[in-house]
Amino acid sequence: MDQYQQYDWDRIPVWNKDSLKDSFILMNDQINGRIPVTKLEHWNQFTSFLESEFCNRKRVDLVFRGHRRYDWGLTPTLARFNKENIIVEELAEEQLKFFRKAIRGRISDHSLFNSDDKREDDELWAIGQHYGLKTPLLDWTYSPYVALFFAFSKANETEEKDNPYRAIYILNKTAISDENYFSEIRVLEPRKDDHGRLVNQAGLFTFSPYNATIENKLIEVLGSEEYPDAKFRNASQDAEEEPSILAEYICKVFIKNEQQKECLRFLRRMNVHHASLFPDLIGAADYSNILIEEWEQHRQDKQAVLLKPEPIVIAPPSIHAEIFVPSPTIESQDITSIVKVLHGALSQDEVVEKDSLDKIAYEIAKTLTDYKEVDFEERGDLALELKAKLKIILRKLEYPENNRESAVYNIFDFVVKGGV
Repeated sequence: MDQYQQYDWDRIPVWNKDSLKDSFILMNDQINGRIPVTKLEHWNQFTSFLESEFCNRKRVDLVFRGHRRYDWGLTPTLARFNKENIIVEELAEEQLKFFRKAIRGRISDHSLFNSDDKREDDELWAIGQHYGLKTPLLDWTYSPYVALFFAFSKANETEEKDNPYRAIYILNKTAISDENYFSEIRVLEPRKDDHGRLVNQAGLFTFSPYNATIENKLIEVLGSEEYPDAKFRNASQDAEEEPSILAEYICKVFIKNEQQKECLRFLRRMNVHHASLFPDLIGAADYSNILIEEWEQHRQDKQAVLLKPEPIVIAPPSIHAEIFVPSPTIESQDITSIVKVLHGALSQDEVVEKDSLDKIAYEIAKTLTDYKEVDFEERGDLALELKAKLKIILRKLEYPENNRESAVYNIFDFVVKGGV
């Protein structure tokens, strides 16, 4: 999908606890394949979703996996060598051989060198996963809030394509643990956890099947005559029922990508944070970095209150060298004008710090330099492209959601009238 092509989010239904049938859809596209999807319009709706009957079925264990981006699939790192995103058995066997040889003299557990024991192969894959080896494994967790943490732990990146939703995958662990039917989608819970991460994260792995994605193998088994539960097999004749039935085995929940820091503060109150999930120095460092960022923001907020600046006077923005790359094509008056437009688009109850408006205005001015000579009446395609880019900037830099449409309209009107 093109970077500025708008994904059809309106097709995806909002979660409805009273109607499973109305909650899921099969998009059958490159991003989601045949995984049923639903969406939540705020991360704080995730708790009520977890309290629904769907997430609390009797004798069913669910596992969860959080993704920062909506368009990331269930692709193990070893599967990223080919366009189909599947694992070739020969490739996996060679990778394990390479790793087994490479760790000689580096570990004390010599049982891992026993290539005839499949259980030790699994343990070796799990160790490799921890250290960044490309493997056929996918990480999952029994804790939905740990998955929510991994979905929201990193902030938006300003130089990537738009990401309006984050995502959590849900897998029916009870079903796929039945080796009589799902022997090719193995669940792996390693015996060894020298670093404590698996325990702290309530973690486990799935071993992806060879020559197929997890979802396709799952659908293949559910639709077979041998599988005892015929619900999915019968639902293949009813396009409306199929998504909700398949969702009982695997699904994807999109969560609106807003208020990332507030989400992390909520999770911290539940003791879900870097220091608790990563019991090592890296986890401690990441946790400290977040705390100092919040401490500094609080200090700046207090100073802003004490100084009581005039709310209407907007001075030319000061562009800090460590944040912005100066460009001779961007004039300070352009940035000042855009700041005024952004300020004017805010509703009365919305407040945005001036430094934030400066940064947003700079990014917008930098983007507008590519459109100075465009006749938008002649080039409607470029008008749509520019508006999409403006929306991306406003979302990534956390301009208030309710004011974004009016800000885009006002900025575009400003450009058409020759403002920049």
